[in-house]
Amino acid sequence: MADDHHDGESAAADHEHGRSHGYADAGSHALLGGLTVSANGLRIEASDTRIDSDAELEWSYEVRDEDGTVVTEFEETHDQLAHLILVRRDLTRFQHLHPDLDEDGTWSVAFALPDPGADRAFVDVLVDGRSTTLGVDLLASGPADYETRPGSTREASADGYDVAMTPESVPPDENVTLEFEVHHDGDVASLEPYLGALGHLVALRDGDLAYLHVHPEETDPEDGRVRFGARFPTAGRYRLFLQAKPSGELITASFDVRVEGA
Repeated sequence: MADDHHDGESAAADHEHGRSHGYADAGSHALLGGLTVSANGLRIEASDTRIDSDAELEWSYEVRDEDGTVVTEFEETHDQLAHLILVRRDLTRFQHLHPDLDEDGTWSVAFALPDPGADRAFVDVLVDGRSTTLGVDLLASGPADYETRPGSTREASADGYDVAMTPESVPPDENVTLEFEVHHDGDVASLEPYLGALGHLVALRDGDLAYLHVHPEETDPEDGRVRFGARFPTAGRYRLFLQAKPSGELITASFDVRVEGA
């Protein structure tokens, strides 16, 4: 998970085998991240936190260390130097972006927040072999209208594709395998690589938007399935955002999962 520590050798080995740097492992790896602007001796400083809704923004940020020095050296994780996840507080909108890094350590990216209200920006980086997720709230101008979501869903549609998720039951604080099967017009869809794997999954806990970021186990691209090892540390509601590339088309499908204790 985002708050775990790995030495450079183990992190490189994980990446080589297509696994995340501890995201899906047990024990301390189940810790949730993105709850604060600082973690693991790093903190994020954003250019703007109050923005105009539905207007494209050139947004920038810096990552600083404990001494306040801007960090300029980052390691690649899942084919990118940084992953920026933007999620509305009601978990109804999701964006996954990859900012550009300048030599002075400034990250920049353009995006728009279509709806007024609060969004959470998660910055996922790898520095000195340690994966860290930092979070900051963004407030889009105007009166907010938040949606109510179902308690649990196992099927979703996205851009003409149907996606089914198993298992039906997800317990807290246990290792589980989440499997997603993608179909198009009733036929199994062939999956192409996305960010160095056959899928990308982000899970967010309802309420505080605690962040769990997992990557898939090895699967056959022709069977339309992608599997993720995960561990949900606490009971509660989570929203899962699956990204995959069936037939070369990037889709995002969302699922609502209720994690319940015994």
